[in-house]
Amino acid sequence: MTSVNDILLTQAAIDGELDAAGMLDFENRLAGNASLAAEYGRLKTLREVMRRELVKPVAPPALRQRIAAMAAPSIAPRVARAAPPWQAIAASAVFAAGLGSASTWLALRASVQDTNLAGTLIADHKRGLLSGQPFDVASSDRHTVKPWFAMRFALAPKVVDLAPQGFPLAGGRIDVIAGAPAPVLIYRHNEHFISLTALPAQAASPPQALVIEGYSVQVWRDGGTDYWAISDIDPSELSKFRQLFEAAAKAGSEKNG
Repeated sequence: MTSVNDILLTQAAIDGELDAAGMLDFENRLAGNASLAAEYGRLKTLREVMRRELVKPVAPPALRQRIAAMAAPSIAPRVARAAPPWQAIAASAVFAAGLGSASTWLALRASVQDTNLAGTLIADHKRGLLSGQPFDVASSDRHTVKPWFAMRFALAPKVVDLAPQGFPLAGGRIDVIAGAPAPVLIYRHNEHFISLTALPAQAASPPQALVIEGYSVQVWRDGGTDYWAISDIDPSELSKFRQLFEAAAKAGSEKNG
């Protein structure tokens, strides 16, 4: 039989609330109680399924902007402006209506033309680093990250696996550019992060490479999408990341085509 106390201990062990001595005692209990061991296994499986299947809620863009402004008010005063109330309400309405609509992508296409885009993306990259967790969905599996974006955007960004080349996928997040949500892929390189933002292609050709405030920027166009890669790694390393991403994305398109 499994007592109420055993059930409480099982839940505490699952949540990581037991100290070393308590966990050792609990493991001894498991060894001698098949019913308790079965319950412990069931709860662990349930937790893993929930972590894998449930979508992490995303805060409305207006709230994300306010928190970012409070956490890092001096990051980029020239490009980070507080949104007036009507703009915050409109941004929230976009999320309420669903990020998967094609109109979101078209609205973003029009609005980024009036934005100091490179400065804005660098500021977003900095805020992500300061937050301690620069992604909304954390996964090194592109088959997890791409569906996460596909549920929120009509045109999800291409997601490629570059771990063998030293640029593993870390996850993804949603940034707000000129009041509209934009998908951002997060890659790692050693101890550094790379923010890769996918935006609708503009009329003018994007710049190829920039260095701003010590941050490397690589920009390229793939069909109707401009990709902006931001990182504090060496410009040559970010250029290498760009070449690898483009090659892997092209190979994936040819394979699927």
